[in-house]
Amino acid sequence: MAVYHPITVKCDCGNSLTVQLADSINVKRSPEAREKILRGELHRAACPACNRQMTVEKPFYYTDLSRNAFFRVSPRGERHLWKKASAQLEQAANFFPNAISKSDERTLRVVFGMDELREKLVAQDSGLDDRLVELLKVFLIYEHPVLLRRARLRLILDEVTEESCEFTASYEHHPQQFRLKMPREIVDGLAEKPGELKKWVKEAHPSSSIFELPDHWVNMWRWSPQPTALERLQAYAEQIKQGKTIDTTDSTFQQMLDTLPRGNHLPGWAKRDLRVLFELAKSNKLQPLQDKLFEIRFGITLEDDWSTNKDLEDIDTLWKLLKDLPDSNVEGNTKINEILLDVGKGGGSYHPKTHDISIGSNEIANREGFEDVMRHEVGHAVHEMKSDLVNKWLEEEFGWKIFDRSDAEIDKWVTLMGGWGDLTASQKKEVRQYLQTAIGNGSSWQPGPTPLPPAGHPWYQTNFGPRLAFEQTGPSWYQNYKTWYRTNGYAFFLNYWYRTFMAVKVSSLELVDKMPDNYASMSHYEFFAEIYALYYDLDDKKRSSIPKDVAAWLDANIGAPEPGAPMPAMPTAPTEKKEWETIIRPTNSPDDK
Repeated sequence: MAVYHPITVKCDCGNSLTVQLADSINVKRSPEAREKILRGELHRAACPACNRQMTVEKPFYYTDLSRNAFFRVSPRGERHLWKKASAQLEQAANFFPNAISKSDERTLRVVFGMDELREKLVAQDSGLDDRLVELLKVFLIYEHPVLLRRARLRLILDEVTEESCEFTASYEHHPQQFRLKMPREIVDGLAEKPGELKKWVKEAHPSSSIFELPDHWVNMWRWSPQPTALERLQAYAEQIKQGKTIDTTDSTFQQMLDTLPRGNHLPGWAKRDLRVLFELAKSNKLQPLQDKLFEIRFGITLEDDWSTNKDLEDIDTLWKLLKDLPDSNVEGNTKINEILLDVGKGGGSYHPKTHDISIGSNEIANREGFEDVMRHEVGHAVHEMKSDLVNKWLEEEFGWKIFDRSDAEIDKWVTLMGGWGDLTASQKKEVRQYLQTAIGNGSSWQPGPTPLPPAGHPWYQTNFGPRLAFEQTGPSWYQNYKTWYRTNGYAFFLNYWYRTFMAVKVSSLELVDKMPDNYASMSHYEFFAEIYALYYDLDDKKRSSIPKDVAAWLDANIGAPEPGAPMPAMPTAPTEKKEWETIIRPTNSPDDK
């Protein structure tokens, strides 16, 4: 039989759902459970709120008396505990029938994750020794070294046919996947030479032959240094909690730091244990160690200036701020490479070409301002990571529209504000040239030369939209958003930094009124970054100004804030797209903020 219990889990979107999870499975009494595992359906659930498919992990025992097999299945994030899990499995086996307890005939295995479990069953059905399966993976990597170019490789035996053994090669936290085949005649030839295989493995791994293991985890992942590094991390953290002294200069400690997984590759418990080490480093003023631990925790390079400046709280402030953002926004965001400290400067910037965030050292003195700027720049990186999704939302919901300097795009901009009226073709051409001159050379907060058409030109008509849009934009246009030219429900302005003609729904500017900084009206990029910074600043009183539907979209598509965060409660407000350069917020000069 199979014993299930209802467990409440939380989806990434924040929704809670109840899933039936097994405590134990006896496939002799519940053969359908084995079939579910082979189909990849056991412990699978779909979130009714966002339709995400997920596999829910929890420890359970799997018993197959007909094959004299007894497995302990644990979550993938507990691989470092394979020795403890093996001891637990050994102890549990003593309570089972004699067939299981006969050590020379039974198959005891510790497996981590449903893929590993399914792989064992596929090997059983094909009559393959699972130890041979792990060696086949080594041969595949030898033949295809390109597989090792990306971290966290997972090779899984997926199917066995008369012609071949088929493996899937994938990576944790990355969508890339390959399918590899090994001819069955090669596999069978190896299986017929167990003595030679054992000798070869003994020579390659004299202290850890997969045929002579002291435990029950049969997987090539055990040869990676990461499980051992995680085991050491847990031991060090426990020593610190007990008030014991550890030597952070010891070679074993340094080796652990060098081989730990990083960022979103870390299990949740490891992130907490890294914080224990960080607190020790902070209390002993070991800033370089703080820097190193930060980089491991978030998978982001931290410029050395952070560990050499005089502020002993800056890395800690960064740590606390980033850990409260959705994990995928920081740890799993390939659009964040390094966090730079601009000494002697203020504000911040995001550089999409290098994926670096720069924070001015002058911001550090004001913690709240420092956190706001950092959230804002992370918002830019999230926008870059999900550019198609975010741009579509900004255009559809908030009406952000961007037009380049071509004649066709200028025509679209003018059409949106009501059209050309009775201008002749030659007059339209002249106005386009005036606008192309007025937009300037880019990367400036100032307009280009003011158009000077001859007297009587349609440019001077009382309600001529293109002229009014230019005149009412003004330098540092985001400061003038309340007086931009408005018609047909849109506000129109010229963006001199990006050399684009822009429009946004008037209702969206009403939302800007309620936000902490009117810089949100500088462009659709800044609009999103300011919404992002405000929504994930749980202490900001203005957070309640974010409309409910905007909050719901952010939860579902960007990531929900930490549990217990108050939800905004306001009516709907409205959103666009385009490629962009470095985002710099102006104060006295374009180099600041």
